[in-house]
Amino acid sequence: MKHAIQLELLRRRRSCTVPSITARLAIFVGLGLALPPLASGQAQEEAPSKASCAQAYESAQESRASGQLQETRQRLAFCAHTECPSFVQKDCARWLVEVERELPSVVVSAPGLDGAAAAQVSVKIDGQIVARGLSGEPVALDPGSHELVVEIPGQVPVMRTIMAQQGVQKRLIEIELAPPATAAAPEADLALEPSSPLRPYAFAAWGLGAVGFGVFAVMGTLGQADEESFKQDCPVKASEPGEVGPGVCSADEIESRQSDYEQKFVIADIGLVTGIAGAAAGTVLYVMSLSASEPASEATDEAAGLRFDVSPTRGGAWASVEGHF
Repeated sequence: MKHAIQLELLRRRRSCTVPSITARLAIFVGLGLALPPLASGQAQEEAPSKASCAQAYESAQESRASGQLQETRQRLAFCAHTECPSFVQKDCARWLVEVERELPSVVVSAPGLDGAAAAQVSVKIDGQIVARGLSGEPVALDPGSHELVVEIPGQVPVMRTIMAQQGVQKRLIEIELAPPATAAAPEADLALEPSSPLRPYAFAAWGLGAVGFGVFAVMGTLGQADEESFKQDCPVKASEPGEVGPGVCSADEIESRQSDYEQKFVIADIGLVTGIAGAAAGTVLYVMSLSASEPASEATDEAAGLRFDVSPTRGGAWASVEGHF
């Protein structure tokens, strides 16, 4: 009887928007029908029941609204089982296809490494090892900013901040790595260690650039989210105060919300310019420090290991500075 009531409530409300999920769960609790939480990995370990199907159906909509697409994919795969009620299974299967298209992914590569060297590379994203060896397989990510760290034995790890754009899949991330260092490599590195007074200023400029890129990523994402929310909430402008209602906003509210997300975009643009300027200034200062402390030929070889990269993406841009020092 409890399961029948649960499924009837879901059937009547499955066309509701995401913000109504909390209200629906409150109805379950009020009727004494609260469902147990779906633990991570439970979808693969337990056969679906009506209660767990209903819980996955609800929680998948919540996690999708918050941008947790990987968790959403697991929950939708669970409630898409044929053991779940037909309307739940049908909705979850359809949403699963949509989430698979929206889920961003990257492919990390290191041109120039042979197969043996590529097998020694480890890839971390947000502190978690996602790959041992460069196999060319895509790595799925939730939308947003992530910290990528690529390591190979005997070398300083290469770090890069990447932006995962929703719907952009198999984006190629190329990292410049040398083969694993030999025993003589540490002595060579010590012999080329510069002592120019310009080096700290180069690091400071790079740090400023990193802060600028961070501001660009955060404020750009927030501004884009506010703009999308505004377009959904206020598609129509009210001509009279009495006309304000769902989908119809007053002129004051429209002006206020537009001003809010436009300010975020302005701050994001300032952050991007600051990031590019800081990265460029740091690179110039670094090259000048090499020229001041080493022979011209050695400075040229060392500078060739630096890389400054700016590329457009859907809804913004990403930039990075990469090198060994």
